[in-house]
Amino acid sequence: MRYAVTFHPRSLTVEVEKGTTILDAAFGAGILLNSVCGGKGTCGKCRVLTRGLFDSSRPQSISDRDWERGYRLACETRIAGNGEVTVPEEAEIASHQILTSYFAENVVNLAPISAARYLQLPQPTLKDNIGDMERVVRVMGLDSGELKGTLRALKILPSILRDSDWKMTAIVDEVSRPRVLIDVRSGDASLRNYGIALDIGTTTVVLSLIDLADGRDIAQTSDYNKQIVYGEDVLSRITYAEEGGLERLNSAIVDTINSLVTRACDESEGCLGKGKKVLKNEITSMSVAGNTTMIHLFLRLDPKNIRYEPYISTVNAPPILRARDIGIDIHPDAPVYCVPGRASYVGGDITAGVIASGMYERSELSLLIDVGTNGEVVLGNSDWMVSCSCSAGPAFEGGEVTSGMRAMTGAIERVRILDNYDVKFSTIGGTRPRGICGSGLIDLLAEMFMRGIVDRKGRIQELPTHRVRRGDHCLEFVVAWGEETSPDANVGNDIVVSDDDIANIIRTKGAVYSACRVLLRNLKLGFQDVHRIYIAGGFGNYIDTERAIIIGLLPDLPFERFFFLGNSALAGGRLALLSDEKRTKARAVSDSMTYIELSTTQAFFDEFSSSLFLPHTDIEQFPTVLGLIRS
Repeated sequence: MRYAVTFHPRSLTVEVEKGTTILDAAFGAGILLNSVCGGKGTCGKCRVLTRGLFDSSRPQSISDRDWERGYRLACETRIAGNGEVTVPEEAEIASHQILTSYFAENVVNLAPISAARYLQLPQPTLKDNIGDMERVVRVMGLDSGELKGTLRALKILPSILRDSDWKMTAIVDEVSRPRVLIDVRSGDASLRNYGIALDIGTTTVVLSLIDLADGRDIAQTSDYNKQIVYGEDVLSRITYAEEGGLERLNSAIVDTINSLVTRACDESEGCLGKGKKVLKNEITSMSVAGNTTMIHLFLRLDPKNIRYEPYISTVNAPPILRARDIGIDIHPDAPVYCVPGRASYVGGDITAGVIASGMYERSELSLLIDVGTNGEVVLGNSDWMVSCSCSAGPAFEGGEVTSGMRAMTGAIERVRILDNYDVKFSTIGGTRPRGICGSGLIDLLAEMFMRGIVDRKGRIQELPTHRVRRGDHCLEFVVAWGEETSPDANVGNDIVVSDDDIANIIRTKGAVYSACRVLLRNLKLGFQDVHRIYIAGGFGNYIDTERAIIIGLLPDLPFERFFFLGNSALAGGRLALLSDEKRTKARAVSDSMTYIELSTTQAFFDEFSSSLFLPHTDIEQFPTVLGLIRS
């Protein structure tokens, strides 16, 4: 039996089967609810107000008073009849600060994954009587067997040739062996050939539509990864896939990508000079960068072995696939190339970052750090590379922190604390504060430490200020008052950070710093030997380097050694789309990189224990911070 559920304040109504969770019904209505725990009922972020027939039991995160008012967790409440659901602002995933910019070199010698070649063929005669396809192979200067045609291309080849006076454009997949003729067009259509560079992140997806004739970006779109409602991190999604959700996870990411493709084609103003906007059928190749789990879910591969020791993926370097086989709405025979990864927790997004940084070409020592729910680190130069991954935790992504949130509109992203303990902050979008995102948490903890509000263990001190108070279980510090978060002081919630929150933040920063230390110590090196530190990813682009050093997330080195790559996964994916040389380098990097599994390394746990202080147990590693404390 199906029932109607209306979601407010959007007034969107959907019909769903009896027993569907509110979380799934909201997703069907195009509403993404916060579900950090992946629908397990443990995070309490998907709290909604219900009216009508719903089945649920009261969790600890909802008080008796709110339960009576109709508040429920969307993930644990099933629809039993017609009803209405009001989604509070804090329960919905709002506009996200998605990093689309990047630093990377320009490609000088274009050799894209798919090339458009204009050909003028001699007409056949009784003496020159080879087949149409063989004629194409000969004019392209290839030997027999070096080019094959898809059935779709072969069916239209004879009429295209004869109707266009033997002048045609061949669209060739250049990465498969043998090469593949995937399409033929009348006359000279070589300037209308496009490709996609795609960054599939755990939280967000970014797509660039690129003119393969000259390498220009002509449109860029981004959005949440719709898988986000099934879990905040890769482990949550692997668990969901194990429980029968693989098909749903795959559909979510394919739907996300196809929506971005449609938007990119609609926004492709850059090619209007060529006559019209891009048609989906003119997109003839795609390069994809993502972590190993995201690539598995994109390709509908079972990711469960990634979760269990010895942590083995199905494939680190997927073969060239066809868009139609994955469900991507571009040219059906377009080759889809995935940037190769190294291991289950060092994927193609990290290889792409290495390629974008150029560290594989330099003789001096470099360090690449990508901070997310997992922290990935690569150390090396043109001769060698070693990598690792650590479970940093979701603190910098808004998880495991009372008032934590993703980098969305209303998130506090910058914090300063005055001598009298008053707090000055700025939010994404300049709106009223709704919570604190990762960059704001780093600022906040650094300020609290320097002001003496927390000690070196991260414990909040009893101070003569009403901002320090006793919470339910521990001390907490008020960052913003209820009247600042809502025009109605009786409705607004205080934004706070507690002792428990700070412990989670310290564990996250400690894991990243310790991973770097382990790689260096294994090679009898120190941070002073590193010439460049590349910070990759969206989160890294927004952090304040000085404050990241103060809390011990980044090493105490001169600021000029730090380089922010922006969206390095997209940058590396773009290079791979356009350059055969970069694709070759990407495979060489992934094949030659040494991977160290930290979860079984005692040295990591020793380092991690030492890092659970501000900035570190051994404060001599942070002379600048020591100087600030003494002054």
